[in-house]
Parts: sequence; C-alpha cells; structure tokens
Amino acid sequence: MIYTLTFRLKPSNDVIIPPFSSKLSRTLFLSFSPTYSKIIESKEPNKPLRITVVKDQGKPLYSNGKSKVVLKAENTYTFIVNTLLEDVVKEVIRVESVNREIYNTSFHVELVNVSVKENVMAEDARFYRVHFKTPTLLQPPRPRMKRKENRYVLFPYVPLLFYSIASHWNRYMDKKIVGVTGSKTLYYFREVNYRIRPMTAYYGNIPNKGFVGWVVFELSARKGSKIRENIRRLLDYVNYFGVGKSRNIGFGEVEVKSLNG
Repeated sequence: MIYTLTFRLKPSNDVIIPPFSSKLSRTLFLSFSPTYSKIIESKEPNKPLRITVVKDQGKPLYSNGKSKVVLKAENTYTFIVNTLLEDVVKEVIRVESVNREIYNTSFHVELVNVSVKENVMAEDARFYRVHFKTPTLLQPPRPRMKRKENRYVLFPYVPLLFYSIASHWNRYMDKKIVGVTGSKTLYYFREVNYRIRPMTAYYGNIPNKGFVGWVVFELSARKGSKIRENIRRLLDYVNYFGVGKSRNIGFGEVEVKSLNG
C-alpha cells in the first residue's frame, strides 16, 4: 500500500527559505518521524519515502538561481509525503502537529489528510499527459567506468523513463515488472505532443540541470496485454514516487492524467 500524507504549514513572518524548498519540508518532517532520520542516512537509492517541495496553492516552490523563494506570513503552504512504510504513518498520526523554529521563523505544521492507495493502475486510455512538475534528473544506466560525473538527459526518452520508474517499483513490490525498457515499449508508447524545456534548480549551492514541462503519449499496446498493464501500473506509481535521481527529495515530481476522447 502507498500512503499519502498531506501537511499544511504557516510561517510566523515573511521568510527566505532554501532555493529548493524541500530542504524546509524535509527538516520539518523530521519532527514527525524518527524513522525518517534513519532513511536519509542510508546510501541506498530508491528510498521508500518521497517528500515534495513546499507548494503554494499546489504550485511547487523552487528557484532557478534568478530569484529567492519567499514564504509570506499571511499565506498557508503545503507539502506531501508519500511512503510505503506503515510505521512512518503511525509516527506522524501520533504527533499530528508541531511548532518548529528554523531560519529565525516559527513554523506551525500540521497533518491535514492521510490517504491510502491499494490498487496501483492508471485508468485505461489511449492518451496520457505526463507533467514533469519539478526538474527531472533522468539518468541512463551508469556504465562500468571510473569517471563519476553524472549524465542527465533533457527529454523523457521512453526506455529511460520506464527504467527509472521500474527500478523503484521492483525494489519494493512483490510482482516485478520487466520488459518495459526496450524497443517494444518505445513503439507502443510514443510521444504525440510535448512542451519540454531544460531547467536548472539549486539544491544548496549545487546546480542541477534537468527538464520540466509535459508530454502527451499515445499507448497503442493491445488491451489486456502484459505490456499495456505494466505501463499503466508504472504510470500510476510515478504519481507517488516520481522519477529520476533525487526523486525522494522532490526532484522529478510527476503527475499523470489520462486523456479520454
């Protein structure tokens, strides 16, 4: 099961926060879950918990280096935590709300909603709109070489997209998904329209260049086929855990919607 925890936060005064605002939401969440502190210490990729950036009426807040991220005292903001860990949910429910002082500001944070997802499967449709809401750091599989420089692509190339989503799925789900990273998927799930642009976001002083925007894909695999069902599972799963490097801290946040008609 996938748990979605929605939090509301309000600052006591206007405050400048880090350029990639999940630094704030992650710090605040530590007050709710001791388990989370152990998760962030782990060097393992594909963590069972994702924290989004802070949002203003649903709009993700982060800077591309040209402006500062400012929270206003008169506004209320949100962030979301998705997790596979029931223990984390129990910890949060016990705490419910906290007051935490950071950046010379007092933040009141409270849990406002908990939802549970059991059946992970996107609605069956011909077309899907995949919206990359925060910079997506999509990597090819790393070759065996000494050079450690990261390599990101600036378009959601289908085999790499599903390679990234399936790697997270297969780490935690009993029913493994294979066969979605090759040429068959490339032909059965093809882009028909898009508006993608490169975007650099700063985490601390480190620039991370990925892409944001949307792509409309057409799914033409036969209804009831294994590949169609696997694609639909992963299209739903990505709504909760994102895609690409650093998805657990808010990069690569994705929203998938079916387009019927």
